[in-house]
Amino acid sequence: MNWRRWWPESLKYRMFTAYILLVVVPFSALCVIGFSQIEQVLKQNQIGQNSREVESFRSDLLDLTGLMTRSLILISQNPSFEQYLGPEGQEAPHEARREINRNLDSLANSFFLSTPSVYMTVVDRYGSAYFNYTPRQAVDGAALYEEIAARLAADGGQGSYYWQEAATYVVKDIVSAGTMLTIDALLLDDRREPFGALRISIDHERWLGQWARAADPQAEYLVIRGGEHTIFRSRTTAELPQELSTRLGAQLQAHPDRPVYETVDGEAAMVLASYMPSLDWMLVKKISLEELFAETDAIKRNVLLAVLALTLVFIAATLLLSSAVTKPLHKLRVQMSKAADNELRVTLPTEPYSGEILHLLTSFNRMIADIQQLIYRLKVEERQKESVRFQILVSQMDPHFLLNTLNLIKSQALKHQDRVTFDICVSLGMLLETSLNTEVDLVPLTQEISFTEAYMHIQNTRFNQRYRLELSYDPSLAYALVPKFTLQPLVENAIIHGFADMPDGGEIAIRIERSSDRELRLLVSDDGRGLEAARQAAARSTTKRKRKGIGLDNIRERLELLYKGEAALELYPATDRGGTTVEIRLPLLVSAPYQREGQEDV
Repeated sequence: MNWRRWWPESLKYRMFTAYILLVVVPFSALCVIGFSQIEQVLKQNQIGQNSREVESFRSDLLDLTGLMTRSLILISQNPSFEQYLGPEGQEAPHEARREINRNLDSLANSFFLSTPSVYMTVVDRYGSAYFNYTPRQAVDGAALYEEIAARLAADGGQGSYYWQEAATYVVKDIVSAGTMLTIDALLLDDRREPFGALRISIDHERWLGQWARAADPQAEYLVIRGGEHTIFRSRTTAELPQELSTRLGAQLQAHPDRPVYETVDGEAAMVLASYMPSLDWMLVKKISLEELFAETDAIKRNVLLAVLALTLVFIAATLLLSSAVTKPLHKLRVQMSKAADNELRVTLPTEPYSGEILHLLTSFNRMIADIQQLIYRLKVEERQKESVRFQILVSQMDPHFLLNTLNLIKSQALKHQDRVTFDICVSLGMLLETSLNTEVDLVPLTQEISFTEAYMHIQNTRFNQRYRLELSYDPSLAYALVPKFTLQPLVENAIIHGFADMPDGGEIAIRIERSSDRELRLLVSDDGRGLEAARQAAARSTTKRKRKGIGLDNIRERLELLYKGEAALELYPATDRGGTTVEIRLPLLVSAPYQREGQEDV
């Protein structure tokens, strides 16, 4: 699938899409991931915190049962109870009741000042009963003794006490619950013979209710005995499914020393449980995750609403800003479309704009003005080129006429056996044909040397062999490319300026060599009067040339056009006695000659 089809073409919609893809989506994903991680951390913290709370619940209950067990031990070890519960107490029943009740009250006040009321019942083997509370009905001491003794005997005599949830025997105005947590035991003398029985009870439902209200009012607390019977619930609606209760009980049986937890109802609630083996009680705390993460959900909603609000604000700002940008760009596009039709005679107004848009419109107007000027210059240059081309075409007419005339003279000279005239016509014809060929700028060195020799032949014929030409070059440079008419103007300058007023003429030496693997060196030397003498003679001369000399300047300009600064022309004295040397350095370019099959270069 080509995704470019779905990418908007308009700038403002691209900005909007880019904001959604690069800001909103990543930020929303980060928020979701961040809140998920925060919830996990909070969940772990809540698990740790509530595990400590459930363990504290278990620890406080263990302390309470421990104090009841300690009370049992203190009563068993108190000699007053053994004294007054035996035969001696039967002889003085009033004194026995007074002393036993005093000890019971003292023990209750010393251990349970900060706990629920403790209800203690002591009976002897003779049926007498002593207690520190108001009973609902008369206490049958003999029946209680037999009940406790029978229960311990049924356990095989492995323990001296046992826990149970006994029916409430305290008046309803004090204890309204139906059962109380009770520890029953036989009181034994030094010979391990029973002399009485003891029952210690507390209103465990009141104690559990007070503990639950002081702990976490948002949570639900349950106490389940044997995994089935719920003996306490902090709320009337608090329930624990039997399957979950069984599963938690199994985990607590495997790990009774630490709390366990599970999440239920699709992560809607978290349940923590602890176990008391002595009572076979499972202490349960149930927390609603919705209430637990209510603040986190509120923060999440606020953040999402803030992101949504910022997104709407950004969309509005994007549309405004993009309109401020795209509207001038649309005008610019329209004007650029009209520019070609109106020959670039368009401008954009800049008054209502500022900042980058103003700079853009100003640059566009400046560009249009520069293009108009450039077009005008191109038209002028085109007219100049046409004029130059016309002049060149006109100037070619005279050489063509001269060449045709020269061919006629050459034919007449050959007809009349005038060899000298014929040779002059051949040399002059070579120069004229080369000057007419304007399409070639570089020629092989041998061809340039032939032009120079043709020119020297004409001059020596004219001046009776007054000038001598010496050529020296490496044959491997025969096809080195040099600018056309480079040597001939230098030879002409030597004849005109170097040998002027010298009736005996002179000698011109042309030496061509490699100065390096990439450079060619052309040296044209004469033994004439020298540079300074030629300048002085030109200054004294009153005869003006009909046309301006173009030799050296022409060569310099052509070298610059052809080689772009990689070629040079220099003049310096040839020797101390006089003469002039012209040195040209240019890049070495060799053109292999065309050969037919079976031929070789020589």
